[in-house]
Amino acid sequence: MGHKNSKSYSLSAKTRSNLPLSLISFKINESLPRNHPQSMTEIPSGIHTYKLPLTPIESTKIIENYVVVWFGRNIDEDRNSINQIRRVAHSFQLFTDIDELFAFIVKLKDEKLLLILSDPFAQKIVSSIHQTSQLNAIYILSNDRLQDELWIKQFGKIKGTFTHMESICKKLKDKLFLSEEDIIPIEVLDATTIIIQYLIKKILLDEIVYHKKSRKRLIKYARQQHANELDTIKEFEENYIPSKVIWWYTRKCFLYVAMNKAFHTHDIEFIIKMGFFIRDLHRQINQSDYEIDNQNESIVYRGQGISEHELEMLKNNKNGLLSFNNFLWTNTNRDTSLQFAYSARNNPDLIGVLFQMKINSSIKSISLEKLSYDLNSESGILFSIYTVFRIDEIKQVDEKIWLIDLILTNDSDQQLQDYFRSVERIENKTAWQQLGFYFIQINEFDKAELLYRILLQSNATDDSEQLAVLNERLGFLYNKKNNLIDSLLHYKKSLEIYLTISLSDDSSLYSIYFNIGNIFHKQNNLNEAMENYKCALNIILHSLKIDLIKVATVYYHIAEIYNAQGLFIEAIQNYQSSLESELKIAPHRHLTLANTYNRIGAVFYQIKDFITAFSYYEKTLKIQKKYLSLNHSTLAETNYHIAMTFAGLQQYRKAIEYAALAVNIARHSLESNDDNIRLYEDYLHELREKTLIGVLPNGPVDV
Repeated sequence: MGHKNSKSYSLSAKTRSNLPLSLISFKINESLPRNHPQSMTEIPSGIHTYKLPLTPIESTKIIENYVVVWFGRNIDEDRNSINQIRRVAHSFQLFTDIDELFAFIVKLKDEKLLLILSDPFAQKIVSSIHQTSQLNAIYILSNDRLQDELWIKQFGKIKGTFTHMESICKKLKDKLFLSEEDIIPIEVLDATTIIIQYLIKKILLDEIVYHKKSRKRLIKYARQQHANELDTIKEFEENYIPSKVIWWYTRKCFLYVAMNKAFHTHDIEFIIKMGFFIRDLHRQINQSDYEIDNQNESIVYRGQGISEHELEMLKNNKNGLLSFNNFLWTNTNRDTSLQFAYSARNNPDLIGVLFQMKINSSIKSISLEKLSYDLNSESGILFSIYTVFRIDEIKQVDEKIWLIDLILTNDSDQQLQDYFRSVERIENKTAWQQLGFYFIQINEFDKAELLYRILLQSNATDDSEQLAVLNERLGFLYNKKNNLIDSLLHYKKSLEIYLTISLSDDSSLYSIYFNIGNIFHKQNNLNEAMENYKCALNIILHSLKIDLIKVATVYYHIAEIYNAQGLFIEAIQNYQSSLESELKIAPHRHLTLANTYNRIGAVFYQIKDFITAFSYYEKTLKIQKKYLSLNHSTLAETNYHIAMTFAGLQQYRKAIEYAALAVNIARHSLESNDDNIRLYEDYLHELREKTLIGVLPNGPVDV
């Protein structure tokens, strides 16, 4: 029988337009997630992400990238001076036209301008652009210093007049060196960031397959982003070899700048683009025979500026863990590092810090003395990416200068060991699979998707099984975002790859067929859904070890399709098969069973076998009363189902009894304006009018 106010619920969260309104079903939130892939398990209990912030506590300062510009008449003929500047500045532009210079300055966004002027009209130019925010410093190249000194005092950004380009280049070198040394971000680590850094490092250094095309992709990108360094890029393309990687890194050309920026912004895509260079640099460091002076302990230093917020963050995390998010460039000379710390005070937003680091031979490092591009690097020591330290003493030693003691950790650190063991609980074969899975489990779906797309588009893996897994995970993520078209595309691609490397009945194909069936089901393409569900069922039934949960799930979805097609006998048979497997693995009062009992009762109600329908609804209610509170809204729905069943049997007094229970429970469990309350009230009112029975058999349900 039907009812104008009856409500149809879908157990699998699908709208069935062809179901009679009188068919009542519902979804219990605590039940088995029928319409989700069973291959994505819960996060291991050893990873306590709920205790920690999911966003890294990182550096807040803005990186200042500098571009050097030289303006003057006929200066393009002075090749010697141009070459001097190029050796100092990784980003350099030459202008002889004043309009082109102004247009260039206007377009600057993130970069700061260091301007060299060698023109009789320098005073006029300076007065026009001195207030420009992008302009950081001006150097005047002139043979008449006395005359120049009469007007330069009016403009604070002018750093002096110079008669030789060598003098300007020395000033530029100091400026650029100090600024670039200052941009490596620090990060106080929690469990989440440690795990992410650990897995990214494994991906970059151990898992990605780098080909010649990896270098070509980086070079193509560099030409687009660093057009002022085309000569250097060409030299890199023609002459780069892994044994010269430190020479290229310390040259501070486009490679150094791009890598710093990528690590600072957590740009995974570009970090992977530079992966071959990062791996070569790491390997050269780890192949080093450099030994610290003392077998037990040595001290290295690093001076840089940090924000006041970062300083407070470090103070509040004493004994916590800290990493530098790049290759760590340190110095054995304390005074040299202290100079960098003092230079930071020139920026009013920064505080100078001297990191004093205790190191030992357990972590590899390399001396830059014979490998650096700069021959004056005998005191430089380089560590690999994501080197982790423990924060020790913090004290102020001068105005806006702080000394921070750090102790180098290694993999035997107990806290790190605990985190690494939690990673091992993520049951995936590779680090990138573990990282993607981890992102999913902490609800960072966009990061997981980005990781998978980068790896797929960069062809970073040439392993067929890995490619199949990549496509499968992208299918899963797009399904989560309800992008069914792209989800289906990647699941099909994954299946296509799997079928080339596996037998058609391989148990690993179960989840692929199941998920493809699920998408077709959502799209109401029932025939295609049925075909894929049956493939999944065939695989799981012929597995060496039959997973009864998977068996129950597939039978359930097959039953849903038969039900939607109006094939009710077939639907009941498959629901019963699902129930049979569930009864073998779950207690008889489990909510999953209540879910299935309810669905079977709904089908019997639809074919007007009201007695059998009631028997299943009664089993549903018995389990729900065991596991749910007395005023749970789900109990209201089940009582409503039973009321309709008794109405079908024309036992109206019983129908009114259960309808009244539905109303009372709903009033205590739902918001007063909830549509379900009105639905149950209207149905109860109609039953009373129809039978002239106006007595409530039960009082209100206690809250």
